[in-house]
Amino acid sequence: MTNFVRPIRIKGSVAYVPLTQGYEAVIDAADVPLVGSFNWYARVDPNTIYALRKVRIGPKQLTVRMHRVIMGEPDNLEVDHKDGNGLNNRRRNLRGATKSNNQHNVRIRRDNSSGFKGVSWCNRKKKWHARIALNKRGKHLGYFATAEAAYGAYCEASKKYHGEFGRVD
Repeated sequence: MTNFVRPIRIKGSVAYVPLTQGYEAVIDAADVPLVGSFNWYARVDPNTIYALRKVRIGPKQLTVRMHRVIMGEPDNLEVDHKDGNGLNNRRRNLRGATKSNNQHNVRIRRDNSSGFKGVSWCNRKKKWHARIALNKRGKHLGYFATAEAAYGAYCEASKKYHGEFGRVD
């Protein structure tokens, strides 16, 4: 039995890799040889969608992530999508990152009630509380009269502590 590999569309320097569930991953056309001989599937996570495939090594079945194949990152690093889109696997959107760096680049949580990343209401103080994650712990940034002021403090701290990996939206 022959496996049919879904065809990849190429437009200029960009290639579109068809996935399951009607999704497609975007890669650089130069990377087609790395991923083009396999069928990839879409895995929908709470915050993004990733392009994956399965590979059998002996009795084990392992998951292969397209962005890791493209970047060839060593096992001790993660691959961060700068724009947070797990289907945008163009090299200019990917970078090596520690787990901590990668966590700094997450979007605002869905259960956030303030509308601002790093900002929550403190009922006890009747003020807005700003916090930022540092070394797997929360760092208190202060209490503020407005959510906007607390968010300003978060943005400054993100630039200072998270640098290029900081995401404030």
